[in-house]
Amino acid sequence: MSKRIAGPEIERLIQLLAKVPGLGPRSARRAALHLIKKKEQLLQPLAAAMGEAVDKVRICSTCGNVDTSDPCMICT
Repeated sequence: MSKRIAGPEIERLIQLLAKVPGLGPRSARRAALHLIKKKEQLLQPLAAAMGEAVDKVRICSTCGNVDTSDPCMICT
């Protein structure tokens, strides 16, 4: 278990990033710290894009493809 060396908000970001396939705890920590250091250039646009994805991205009920419409552009 890794030692907490940051505030709870940063630790939560690290824990969530570590759930992304291919990112372990160390890579997630590096990514989180990099995002925080580049807040205006990376973190804020990434957060906005993720919020937009949550609102607009759908799973096609026909084929399972990821798109902004259901059925997706392939199935229509």
